[in-house]
Amino acid sequence: MGFFLGLLSSATFGLIPLFTLPLLHAGVTAESALFYRFCIASITLWGLLAARGECFRARGVDLCKLAGLSIMYMLAALLFFWAFSYLPSGVAATLQFLYPVMVMLIMIVFFHERFSWTIALSIVLAVSGVALLSGGPSDGGQSISLLGVGMMLLSALCNSLYIVGIQTARIPNMSGLVMTFYVMLFSAALSLVNALCTGRFQALASWRELGIAALLAVVTAVMSNLTLILAIQRIGSTMTSVLGVMEPLTAVTVGILVFGEPFSPSLAGGVALIAASVLLVMLGGQIRRFLHRAQA
Repeated sequence: MGFFLGLLSSATFGLIPLFTLPLLHAGVTAESALFYRFCIASITLWGLLAARGECFRARGVDLCKLAGLSIMYMLAALLFFWAFSYLPSGVAATLQFLYPVMVMLIMIVFFHERFSWTIALSIVLAVSGVALLSGGPSDGGQSISLLGVGMMLLSALCNSLYIVGIQTARIPNMSGLVMTFYVMLFSAALSLVNALCTGRFQALASWRELGIAALLAVVTAVMSNLTLILAIQRIGSTMTSVLGVMEPLTAVTVGILVFGEPFSPSLAGGVALIAASVLLVMLGGQIRRFLHRAQA
């Protein structure tokens, strides 16, 4: 069950393009789509947590920390949505999947984590994967937009800063789902302010758009986070992280089968190299211990 939940968590997050692109194609701005995702997700999480009798009480200092971290979380998602105008959705999702490598680099540079040959190799694989994707064809046979690639690398960086912040914020006595609820709530508020201040806010024009926005929120935010926590409880964080490779694979499959995005050797190679890079980061410790025992 834990493996199934881990796969379901990463796969549902990889479905973001399936629900986002129809909203964007219908004329809904990325800023508005993001607000509805976070707003509906926070309302859904509130109902779920209230039904479970969870405690929402939190210290003011912890709420301030979560509000600050929500800026990075919101920016990561906003850049992701923006990049859909410049990149095939599968390429965008694959580049966003680089965040575990960036997390490890941040921990090495700023928190004195140990640098190893597995990290060095993962960096080489990641750079090679980005280069391969950046040089591949997009719709119409044109080159991949470097602006879109830059957006997604910045999105992955924002996501990695958010994860490092959560790890180092030291917020005690708060469950993962309650923390997620507050992050979604603050992100909804930030998204609304951003949409209003930039003049990009739009009301949903039909029940169809509302339904798609609800699916975007419930499937890719609520379900993905809930199954993530349940998977970690059953099989641990390392194995759950490894199963996260389903995220870009799902996005690439959806892009090809649903939106007719091109499939090319450069796309396959880029996805494979980035997935290998992330897996090497996640399993590096186990690999080094195995080799050490084999040599002993």
